[in-house]
Amino acid sequence: MKSERPFRCFTLHPKVVLLEWSTPPDAALLQQLIGFQKAILKEVDEVVQITQGYCSLMLYHKSEVHYIENYANRLYALFESLTAPIRTKQKIWEIPVCYEEELAPDLKSLAKQLKMSTAKLIHTHTSVSYQVYFIGFLPGFLYLSGLPSVLECDRKAKPIPKIERGSVAIGGKQTGIYPLDSPGGWHRIGKTPYPLFDPKKKKTCFAQAGDTIQFKSISKSDYFALETQRANGTLEILPL
Repeated sequence: MKSERPFRCFTLHPKVVLLEWSTPPDAALLQQLIGFQKAILKEVDEVVQITQGYCSLMLYHKSEVHYIENYANRLYALFESLTAPIRTKQKIWEIPVCYEEELAPDLKSLAKQLKMSTAKLIHTHTSVSYQVYFIGFLPGFLYLSGLPSVLECDRKAKPIPKIERGSVAIGGKQTGIYPLDSPGGWHRIGKTPYPLFDPKKKKTCFAQAGDTIQFKSISKSDYFALETQRANGTLEILPL
């Protein structure tokens, strides 16, 4: 009897192959995805780039992929050979966030929707650690797991034309930070001065999949002091 494959493998484009897992996202799968993509980049010369999703890897190739079944079997064998996850250097980042009303235009309305005080919402949001699953949507946009269930909410019925860079927001079962000005339908509950995306740097985003994010509440004066450092190019982001 043929054993069940650990993931599905199919082409989206002659040079693009998608690997898709049917298991729900969790910490164990995240480690598998991180380790597997490192193994692919090391062992499969044809692959030039990999984009990670919650339960998927998208492989970009130098040339067209032929005989997808043979190629899939090669990837299955490589995956099965990884008897233990490839450990990566995962870091913890503390992100300062100002939750004061001027910088958190949706905080009060969301707290009312969730039937809690703004103080309770802020405390709950900052009391847990979040894990970076992948980076996408916008350059430097961190997809984070770990939002407490009491903060889950419907997205806005009508998206906002412009959510400002640095806005910390909640939408559905996720929280995130907008690295650039962008339309969006999430509820803005705070703002950080930290730049999540810098195209001038070799590593354009300071965090990576597997890292841990912790939000720290700061005052408005602290926010603007850090924002001044960011504008001057002197704000250095270091892991804990």
